[in-house]
Amino acid sequence: MGTTSKIETRYLQPEEYHLWDSFVDESRDGTIFHKTLWLKPISAWQNLNFSIAACFKGGKIVGGMAFTWKKKFGRIPVIQMPLKTPVFGPVISQSETKYQSKIERQVQATVQEISGFLMTKYQLFHAQFPPTVTDVRPYAWAGFNTAIHYTYRTQFNKDFNLPSIVESDINRRIKKASQLPYIHIVDNSKHYIGQAWDLEQKSFKRQKFQLDVNLRNKFTTLVQDLVRTNTAQVHTIDHDGKSVASIIMISDRAKKASYYWMAGADKDYLSTGLNQLLLIQVIQKYKDADFESIDLVGADTESIARYKSTFNLPLIPMYSVSKSRGIARLGIRIKNLIQ
Repeated sequence: MGTTSKIETRYLQPEEYHLWDSFVDESRDGTIFHKTLWLKPISAWQNLNFSIAACFKGGKIVGGMAFTWKKKFGRIPVIQMPLKTPVFGPVISQSETKYQSKIERQVQATVQEISGFLMTKYQLFHAQFPPTVTDVRPYAWAGFNTAIHYTYRTQFNKDFNLPSIVESDINRRIKKASQLPYIHIVDNSKHYIGQAWDLEQKSFKRQKFQLDVNLRNKFTTLVQDLVRTNTAQVHTIDHDGKSVASIIMISDRAKKASYYWMAGADKDYLSTGLNQLLLIQVIQKYKDADFESIDLVGADTESIARYKSTFNLPLIPMYSVSKSRGIARLGIRIKNLIQ
């Protein structure tokens, strides 16, 4: 590809994937969830296909999308956001210029290029952006539906002291829990990964939602893959000789960002405050390890948002976009009619 002002888009070959990961690390809006070290194992866990479409300008990547997809009914290709993936979709670079108009035109051109390229093959496109993406107008102008979501997220600084900002009732619970005989275990073994899955399923059961139990063994393999890349870490509190609360954290080391990815607790021990104590200790651990932020990953479900809000982290909006065509569009309309 010679030097040109035109954007050219193509699928990357596996030996080129490192180019995409480097681009994501250098991009303001790129996260670990856009990278191959996340999307490849998560796609294997959920039996999804994985591809990367990259936009080039002058031989340099200026945008693109690493994504998972599947064929519905055996023949209709759709882009599908994996379970337990907080953000998903295009990453687009922005020119170093003082002119906002130029930045907007560049982003709009790249959005049109990557979405048009992918929609020629896939009948359903979906993306959910990190909080740094505050302008989804280029997608709306291209005919996408837009929606708003929320998460709790904060930057760490030298004055950050979580116990001083959480609700007083939660502080009392934490102080009570700290007097109990407990062990905070950091152990990424298969046993504790399984315990984390089981405890989350207990939490899901209380919310009348559960994942397919057959995913458990594959989930263990997923987390082990993430542990090997220094991405996941399993935290467990043991009390009365059993695991009563668990958190799996995801680390985006390139961006120094931490994510409260998965958590669960035994309902018989909720009154002890041990689950809140574990979260406080985990957040402090990541702050002490020189991470710059923590994201509690999602606040759209009322019961989950109510619990997370008690830690008084800032509520941050984030956006999603979607577009369908052909049989996929008809299927969505039928689904909306019968719900």
